[in-house]
Amino acid sequence: MATTVNIIPIGGGKGGIGKSVVSTNLAVGIALSGQKVVLMDGDFGASNLHALLGISHPLYGFQDLFVNNKSPDSLLIETGISNLKFISSAGDNPGSANIDSERVKKIMSFIKKLDADTVILDLGPGTSFNVLDFFNISSQGIVMSSPETTSVMKTFSFIRSALFRRMSKQLKNLSALQKLVDHSKPSKTDLETYTVSTLRENIKKVDETQIEKLDEIINEFKPAIIINRVRSKKDLIAGNNLVNLVKKYLEIELKYIGYIVESDGVRESAEDMVPFLIKNPQSKPSENLQQIIGTLTNTDLHLVKEDGRIFVSKQVRLNSGWDA
Repeated sequence: MATTVNIIPIGGGKGGIGKSVVSTNLAVGIALSGQKVVLMDGDFGASNLHALLGISHPLYGFQDLFVNNKSPDSLLIETGISNLKFISSAGDNPGSANIDSERVKKIMSFIKKLDADTVILDLGPGTSFNVLDFFNISSQGIVMSSPETTSVMKTFSFIRSALFRRMSKQLKNLSALQKLVDHSKPSKTDLETYTVSTLRENIKKVDETQIEKLDEIINEFKPAIIINRVRSKKDLIAGNNLVNLVKKYLEIELKYIGYIVESDGVRESAEDMVPFLIKNPQSKPSENLQQIIGTLTNTDLHLVKEDGRIFVSKQVRLNSGWDA
């Protein structure tokens, strides 16, 4: 029986939180653990993920799939890292961020057919429908936040937007409910439905038979959170705060899968165009990331660098990891 690729989209409510750096190093770590990984730049308007891998000028990107009729296989770029390939969005051309729904469908189909164990999809910032739809390509996406309150609230808004977008798409044939779940026109929307409990009450008034479908959508949505740039024990609370907010207002079981400490080494590795997990696998951020990878892959992963070579130790856990 054919296995399906494990797609992990990584999103966030705002830019500048280190999402691309973490996405790149997650992909590197999972590849070093033995999985076949494809890292994809999903920021179609500001393609720059290639630089974090030391790739100066990607030959092809998704625009070539549409404009130059390149074959899908030609988009896969060798990274020089075992088991890891890269796909550029080539999003530095005017209008490249404005991909229509047909192209979105084509890209999604392409992703689902990739010959890989895991695809890491680094999304652009914000809550445009394209970003939300790519995040919702999987039920187990990762959202990132820094510890600051503004970032936490932006991340909460991102999760809420992704959830309501899922509802809107899955209930699209029920026009009477679209007003309750489609927030594309805020002036025409009942803003109180931004909490699930109120939404449930309002749906009962329109069509009580759809409550079961609503609960099914909520139960299938299982995002996880990573807090980046942690500087103190107090900062760690940001993850717990998000878990509690999402549970209270959205009835979603958000999983806090780990954090990464603030480090000059992480910034320096980005400037040097070398993933920090490779540059210094025994640094504190690298140890944090290895713990996160362990949760995602249900393994205990340990990387050591000696004489310029990285040695990988991996043990399979008996519990069920992220899905527990």
